[in-house]
Amino acid sequence: MQSATLNNRDPERSAFTLIELLVVISIIGVLVALLLPAVQAAREAARRTDCSNHLRQITLACHLHENQKKEFPAGCIGCKFETPKPGTPFQPLRYLSWNIQILPFLEQAGLWDQFDLKLPCYVEPNLTASSQIVPTFLCPSTADPTTHAPVGLFKGMAFTDYCGLYGVEGVGRSITNTHSQHFLNSTSLGVMLFEIASKHSDIFDGLSHTAMIAESKLRRVNENEWANGHNVFAQEQRTGINSESGLGNDIGSPHPSGALIGFCDGHVSFYSDSVDQTLLNSLLTRAGMEVVEESH
Repeated sequence: MQSATLNNRDPERSAFTLIELLVVISIIGVLVALLLPAVQAAREAARRTDCSNHLRQITLACHLHENQKKEFPAGCIGCKFETPKPGTPFQPLRYLSWNIQILPFLEQAGLWDQFDLKLPCYVEPNLTASSQIVPTFLCPSTADPTTHAPVGLFKGMAFTDYCGLYGVEGVGRSITNTHSQHFLNSTSLGVMLFEIASKHSDIFDGLSHTAMIAESKLRRVNENEWANGHNVFAQEQRTGINSESGLGNDIGSPHPSGALIGFCDGHVSFYSDSVDQTLLNSLLTRAGMEVVEESH
């Protein structure tokens, strides 16, 4: 009788009820929602660090170029059209970028040797060389996976996310001397200019207060190929970081709330979207003679 009673006893309950399961799922969902932003922030912080390292390598390469050749690389060689003298043939623009000039200082001597600087960047053998992806020229936070120009004169050339700084443009900043080699007046010029390389003696504002390379807001677009010398731009004087001037490229990045800028002395700093416009403009010119009080 006692044995029958024991056999009829309900077995111990070992499974979750539906309500318990739903509660556990809800808790897990809340935890994931709390942790995911932190994980994403950590990943972006790592990508921004990599980006900063890339830009530091680039600015130091420019510095090494100056140490050896006594001048920084010209922003572009063969970018400014000039009417041929009577009796001389037309010479096509070569569009050779500052990036090409610093290849030997980025441990890319083999790639440098493939270029023929007498020819445009978009013809062979330069086209094959310029189709090579150089990881140092790319920001790991860029969402667009496109790595090469799909159409146009520079089709097949690999992109860069960092551009040279020509200076500051806007009302009152254009040249008044029609014989000038530049497009901007002397106090609006930056370091990366067409045809003419900047020297230490040209940078009156000081190496540590003069920007040279910056992240570009417009990415993986025509004229942002690393071998194309048109990958330099002037910042519009009223346009802040991560804003659009409508005139072309400006400083910007996919990093939250700012962008990285590399300076003539080799250091790299992160500047927020809210940086004072007057300060930003002063950092982008080499001889504006402004008094700089930095606040990132």
